[in-house]
Amino acid sequence: MTFGFYARNGYYSSADARAQVEKMKALNIEWICLVVTVLQESYASGRQFRDFEITPADDEIREIIDFIHEKGMKVQLRPMLECWDGTQRIHIQFPGDGEIIPGKPFTYCADWFESMTQRTLHYASLATRAGCEAYGLDSELDLIAHFNKPWKEVVAAARSVFSGHLTSSHTPVADFERQLSTPGHWWYDLDSLGTSFYHPVSEQPGSSLDDMVKHLESWRNHHRKIAELYGKPYYFGEVGCCSTAGATRKPAGWNNPGGFDGNEQALFLEAILRTFWEEPWWMGMYWWKWDEQNDRPWFRNDPAGDKGFTLDGKPAAHVLRDYYGKPNRNAVR
Repeated sequence: MTFGFYARNGYYSSADARAQVEKMKALNIEWICLVVTVLQESYASGRQFRDFEITPADDEIREIIDFIHEKGMKVQLRPMLECWDGTQRIHIQFPGDGEIIPGKPFTYCADWFESMTQRTLHYASLATRAGCEAYGLDSELDLIAHFNKPWKEVVAAARSVFSGHLTSSHTPVADFERQLSTPGHWWYDLDSLGTSFYHPVSEQPGSSLDDMVKHLESWRNHHRKIAELYGKPYYFGEVGCCSTAGATRKPAGWNNPGGFDGNEQALFLEAILRTFWEEPWWMGMYWWKWDEQNDRPWFRNDPAGDKGFTLDGKPAAHVLRDYYGKPNRNAVR
C-alpha cells in the first residue's frame, strides 16, 4: 500500500496517521510504501529541496516508520519529487550538458543529479537508521531514465549508506524494452524494478470479472516479457483505480465523469490480482493509494460515496484483505 503522498509536515506524527496504519494492518497489508514529498521549482529546475509546509520532518518520518514496524509491517521509504509550478515528476526533463555558444555552458544535467545524489544520501541514510527494509529512489522520472552514468552514481551513493533492498519505479513512457536493451543500464544495478500499472481492464460498461481477466491477458504477457528481460524481481510500483463508474476503462483518470461505484473499483482490483497472483515473476504491487492528502471536491460530490483512489470502507478493501490474507507466494513479496 502507498501511504502519505503529499502528506504535509506534521502529519506523520499525528494520531490520525497511526490510526491509518492500524487500518492497513487489519487488511493484511505486509508492506507500506511510505512517501516523502520533496520539491523543485519547475520541471526544468536543477535543485531539489525540503519544504517547510509540504515535506515531513525527519523525526516524524522516523516515528511513523517505528510505528509501522511495531505493527509487524515492512517499509519501503520512497521520496517522491513534485514541482511547485504544477507540473509533475513525469514531466521533468533537460538536455545533456554541453556548450553551443562559447562561454555559455549549460549544466542542467550535472546540477540536477548532484542535487538528486545529495537527496538520496540524506533519505537513504534515514532509511538505514530507521531499519527500513527497502528504499525507493523515486517513481516515474521517465524522461530522464536514459541518463545512465549519473543514475549509476546515484545508485552507488544509495548503496554507500543503505544495504537493504534498493528499487525504483517507472511508467511505460520510459520504454522498458529499450532501456533494458542498453548494456549496463542502471536499472540492472537495482534489486528490483517497478512499473506503474494503469492499463484499462475493460472496454465497455457492465464488463464482468471474467471479461476483465480476459482483457488483461495481453498485458500479462507484455509484463511477463519485460520481467524475463530484466531477470530480477519485477512489480507494480503503482496500481490503482478510482471508485467511479467507468474507471475500469480509464484507471489513471482522477476526473472520470461517472458517479460513485465501489464495485467497479473492486472488480478492477480483483481482476489484477487474479491475473498476476500466480505469476512466478511478479513480486507484487503497491496500491495507489491509501490516503487522499490533497482536497479534490469532485471526489465528494456524490452522497453515495467517495469516488477517489482510496479503498478504506469500500468493497475493494474486502478484496484486498482476502488476497493479502493468503499464504505468501514467495519470499521476496
